[in-house]
Amino acid sequence: MQYRYIGQSGLRVSPICMGTMTFGTQCDKKEAFAIMDKAYAHGVNFFDTAELYPVPPKSKLAGLTEEIVGEWLQTKPRDSIILATKVAGAASGWFVPPIRHGWTAIDRFHIERAVEGSLRRLKTDYIDLYQMHWPDTVVPIEESLEAVDRLVSSGKVRYIGTSNDSAYSTTKALMTSQYKGYARFESVQNNFSLL
Repeated sequence: MQYRYIGQSGLRVSPICMGTMTFGTQCDKKEAFAIMDKAYAHGVNFFDTAELYPVPPKSKLAGLTEEIVGEWLQTKPRDSIILATKVAGAASGWFVPPIRHGWTAIDRFHIERAVEGSLRRLKTDYIDLYQMHWPDTVVPIEESLEAVDRLVSSGKVRYIGTSNDSAYSTTKALMTSQYKGYARFESVQNNFSLL
């Protein structure tokens, strides 16, 4: 397996990332463990989840995928895995995820609670890549970036990224990070189509 670095980070990852968004609904824990074991055995070291998963999202299941990944993570050396997860926003108002009792602002207060929940469910003391899932269009980007920058400074998060965001918002965030001296997005996880 060839490995490469994400952005300007020190995260050396397999070119294939194991997505886990259906773990807990479309496949149970036993199946999920088998899938992750097979991927790991073939050199995949990059695993992605989110506080919102599994999909389709339901409040009683929110966080279940992180719990499954967290249990599996206990069976492997932690430093052999690059673990990515996401804090969920409100998807520009068209979708409000059933997490954090319906509070989906990506502000300092909610980011801190979201990361603590993810760390607990994932049974780890740090997250390699913490991404803003549907970044908040109401909360100023400066506030969101300052909050995740504090997480990086504290060691709870190594690097940050974004997911399901526009090119404009991503550029604005990168410029703000540079101007303010905050940690910068090292990854962008968006839908991609060759068509």
